Amino acid sequence: MRLPFMAAVWLAATPALAQDPAGAEDPSATTLETLTVRPEPEEVVDLYRFRNPIEVEPGTFERSWREPTSLEQLGKNGGIVPVLAGLAAKGIQAGARKIPGWKEPRQAVIARPPPLDEAQTARALRLHEAGE
Repeated sequence: MRLPFMAAVWLAATPALAQDPAGAEDPSATTLETLTVRPEPEEVVDLYRFRNPIEVEPGTFERSWREPTSLEQLGKNGGIVPVLAGLAAKGIQAGARKIPGWKEPRQAVIARPPPLDEAQTARALRLHEAGE
Protein backbone atom coordinates (compact mmCIF):
# COMPACT_ATOMS: atom_id res chain seq x y z
CA MET A 1 0.00 0.00 0.00
CA ARG A 2 1.44 3.33 -1.04
CA LEU A 3 0.81 6.48 0.94
CA PRO A 4 -0.03 9.57 -1.00
CA PHE A 5 2.81 12.00 -1.35
CA MET A 6 1.33 14.69 1.00
CA ALA A 7 0.69 12.15 3.74
CA ALA A 8 4.30 10.98 3.49
CA VAL A 9 5.56 14.57 3.75
CA TRP A 10 3.27 15.16 6.74
CA LEU A 11 4.54 12.12 8.57
CA ALA A 12 8.13 13.10 7.89
CA ALA A 13 7.63 16.69 9.07
CA THR A 14 5.68 15.90 12.23
CA PRO A 15 8.71 15.26 14.47
CA ALA A 16 10.37 18.43 13.17
CA LEU A 17 7.29 20.51 13.97
CA ALA A 18 6.99 19.24 17.52
CA GLN A 19 8.72 21.44 20.07
CA ASP A 20 11.49 19.62 21.81
CA PRO A 21 11.59 20.52 25.52
CA ALA A 22 15.11 19.15 25.73
CA GLY A 23 16.33 21.82 23.29
CA ALA A 24 15.25 24.56 25.72
CA GLU A 25 17.71 23.26 28.28
CA ASP A 26 20.62 23.61 25.88
CA PRO A 27 23.19 25.98 27.52
CA SER A 28 24.32 27.33 24.13
CA ALA A 29 20.79 28.47 23.23
CA THR A 30 20.19 32.22 23.36
CA THR A 31 16.90 33.72 24.50
CA LEU A 32 16.05 37.01 22.85
CA GLU A 33 14.19 39.87 24.53
CA THR A 34 10.52 40.35 23.78
CA LEU A 35 10.04 42.63 20.82
CA THR A 36 6.90 44.76 20.60
CA VAL A 37 5.99 45.87 17.09
CA ARG A 38 3.73 48.89 16.68
CA PRO A 39 2.71 50.68 13.50
CA GLU A 40 4.15 54.09 12.83
CA PRO A 41 1.86 56.87 14.08
CA GLU A 42 -0.19 58.47 11.35
CA GLU A 43 0.52 62.11 10.61
CA VAL A 44 -2.33 64.30 11.80
CA VAL A 45 -2.98 67.16 9.41
CA ASP A 46 -4.00 70.32 11.25
CA LEU A 47 -5.71 72.56 8.74
CA TYR A 48 -5.70 75.53 11.12
CA ARG A 49 -2.00 75.33 12.00
CA PHE A 50 -1.00 78.26 9.82
CA ARG A 51 -2.87 81.56 9.74
CA ASN A 52 -3.24 83.46 6.50
CA PRO A 53 -0.99 86.53 6.79
CA ILE A 54 -3.30 88.51 4.47
CA GLU A 55 -6.32 90.06 6.16
CA VAL A 56 -9.17 90.69 3.73
CA GLU A 57 -11.79 93.32 4.45
CA PRO A 58 -15.33 91.93 4.52
CA GLY A 59 -17.26 92.65 1.34
CA THR A 60 -20.93 93.32 0.73
CA PHE A 61 -21.79 89.64 0.81
CA GLU A 62 -20.09 89.00 4.16
CA ARG A 63 -21.77 92.02 5.75
CA SER A 64 -25.28 91.08 4.63
CA TRP A 65 -25.02 87.28 5.07
CA ARG A 66 -27.09 85.67 7.81
CA GLU A 67 -26.72 82.00 8.65
CA PRO A 68 -29.98 80.11 8.16
CA THR A 69 -31.82 79.07 11.29
CA SER A 70 -30.72 75.66 12.55
CA LEU A 71 -33.21 72.91 13.33
CA GLU A 72 -32.34 73.23 17.02
CA GLN A 73 -33.13 76.94 16.98
CA LEU A 74 -36.39 76.25 15.12
CA GLY A 75 -37.37 73.80 17.85
CA LYS A 76 -36.55 76.30 20.60
CA ASN A 77 -38.66 78.97 18.89
CA GLY A 78 -41.78 76.79 18.83
CA GLY A 79 -41.37 75.05 15.49
CA ILE A 80 -41.64 76.03 11.86
CA VAL A 81 -45.15 77.53 11.99
CA PRO A 82 -44.37 80.45 14.36
CA VAL A 83 -41.11 81.14 12.53
CA LEU A 84 -42.87 81.26 9.14
CA ALA A 85 -45.61 83.47 10.63
CA GLY A 86 -42.93 85.88 11.88
CA LEU A 87 -41.24 85.92 8.49
CA ALA A 88 -44.59 86.62 6.82
CA ALA A 89 -45.27 89.49 9.25
CA LYS A 90 -41.85 90.99 8.46
CA GLY A 91 -42.60 90.74 4.74
CA ILE A 92 -45.98 92.44 5.17
CA GLN A 93 -44.38 95.19 7.24
CA ALA A 94 -41.67 95.73 4.62
CA GLY A 95 -44.33 95.91 1.91
CA ALA A 96 -46.48 98.33 3.91
CA ARG A 97 -43.56 100.74 4.28
CA LYS A 98 -43.45 101.09 0.50
CA ILE A 99 -47.00 102.45 0.41
CA PRO A 100 -46.98 106.16 -0.51
CA GLY A 101 -47.65 108.33 2.51
CA TRP A 102 -46.44 105.73 5.06
CA LYS A 103 -45.05 107.27 8.23
CA GLU A 104 -43.05 105.41 10.78
CA PRO A 105 -44.88 105.09 14.09
CA ARG A 106 -43.20 107.35 16.64
CA GLN A 107 -43.71 107.82 20.31
CA ALA A 108 -42.84 111.09 21.96
CA VAL A 109 -40.12 110.89 24.57
CA ILE A 110 -41.37 111.71 28.05
CA ALA A 111 -38.95 111.87 30.94
CA ARG A 112 -40.33 110.28 34.09
CA PRO A 113 -40.24 112.19 37.35
CA PRO A 114 -37.67 111.17 39.97
CA PRO A 115 -38.94 108.36 42.24
CA LEU A 116 -38.44 110.37 45.45
CA ASP A 117 -39.13 114.01 46.20
CA GLU A 118 -36.62 116.14 48.13
CA ALA A 119 -38.05 115.34 51.59
CA GLN A 120 -38.00 111.58 50.93
CA THR A 121 -34.44 111.78 49.55
CA ALA A 122 -33.25 113.66 52.68
CA ARG A 123 -34.96 111.10 54.96
CA ALA A 124 -33.41 108.17 53.04
CA LEU A 125 -29.96 109.80 53.32
CA ARG A 126 -30.40 110.32 57.10
CA LEU A 127 -31.48 106.69 57.62
CA HIS A 128 -28.59 105.41 55.52
CA GLU A 129 -26.04 107.42 57.50
CA ALA A 130 -27.61 106.29 60.80
CA GLY A 131 -27.17 102.68 59.71
CA GLU A 132 -30.81 101.69 59.80
